Amino acid sequence: QVSGEDEFEFSDKDEPDGDGDGSSDCPTVRAPLTSLKSHQGVVIAADWLVGGKQAVTASWDRTANLYDVETSELVHSLTGHDQELTHCCTHPTQRLVVTSSRDTTFRLWDFRDPSIHSVNVFQGHTDTVTSAVFTVGDNVVSGSDDRTVKVWDLKNMRSPIATIRTDSAVNRINVCVGQRIIALPHDNRQVRLFDMSGVRLARLPRSNRQGHRRMVCCSAWSEDHPICNLFTCGFDRQAIGWNINIPALLQEK
Repeated sequence: QVSGEDEFEFSDKDEPDGDGDGSSDCPTVRAPLTSLKSHQGVVIAADWLVGGKQAVTASWDRTANLYDVETSELVHSLTGHDQELTHCCTHPTQRLVVTSSRDTTFRLWDFRDPSIHSVNVFQGHTDTVTSAVFTVGDNVVSGSDDRTVKVWDLKNMRSPIATIRTDSAVNRINVCVGQRIIALPHDNRQVRLFDMSGVRLARLPRSNRQGHRRMVCCSAWSEDHPICNLFTCGFDRQAIGWNINIPALLQEK
């Protein structure tokens, strides 16, 4: 349980990996319900649009695709990024999509009006935008290899309302909807927690016994789980569940 800026002993030595047999009794799904096959490169991310009938995918072929899941039909191909896409995210209540790319930009795609599919390009970073995600309300949070995370207001995207500067590249971020806490996974094995105004709340352990041994590539909040309310995964082939004492974090702030 983490409730503050606790620092733990760190070692570069890897622990031996397990035998890999822990999931031998787990059922395996071999036949998909449907296959979405229009990309020409690696598919790096996917998300559901509100309503659950359409999905958006992001690819290294520099496009994002919008599919009708029931028919597997390609509805729209979203083009314009100059380099590979790194992530895509949909708004929880509106037909909005945000895509991020190695071209240092993220793009906001608007499908709310069936006759108009507008796109806005945002150039707030100086290196690869590794992810951009919606939060409840009118905010977008973007993270980058330029070692910053920026919070944006959808109503005024000319400049960020908060900028978080770190000492390592930031990978796929996630925002706790209920408490509006951003989890930042880093190249240097760190996981840090910030609020939406840019105040640092905690740094998770990164010792061999308690944290990741290699780059942390993704974070995901699990707000309904009574024990593990944050998961992180890394290049050490581990997914770690954390018990974050959010009330204590907010009280300490």
